[in-house]
Amino acid sequence: MQFRQAISISELIEMVRNKRDLDETYCVYGTGDSSQADLATSCFLDDYAEITDDDEEIETPFVTERGLWWRDELVQDVIFNAFHQDSQVTDEKILQAIKHYNEFDTFLDL
Repeated sequence: MQFRQAISISELIEMVRNKRDLDETYCVYGTGDSSQADLATSCFLDDYAEITDDDEEIETPFVTERGLWWRDELVQDVIFNAFHQDSQVTDEKILQAIKHYNEFDTFLDL
């Protein structure tokens, strides 16, 4: 798992599916319009935003310079939830679950 290296959402799902990310703490940052994301959409793993005493989030220069949108650690939770509901869940259904969580702040019933 490499920080600041482009991977597809499909590759991210596979990484979580195979539990190759368990020793890492990371946020997922995406490119383009999050509502238009598909399995080929590039994303990056990077550090969490710094939280100031005034609760302001300061993203890393890598994120701000590229105009990436923030997805946070919940992506991993959404993927784990989908696997828990259906061990044979498809990547397309997981992407649907990620978008559902992003819009409604709740897990999708598969």
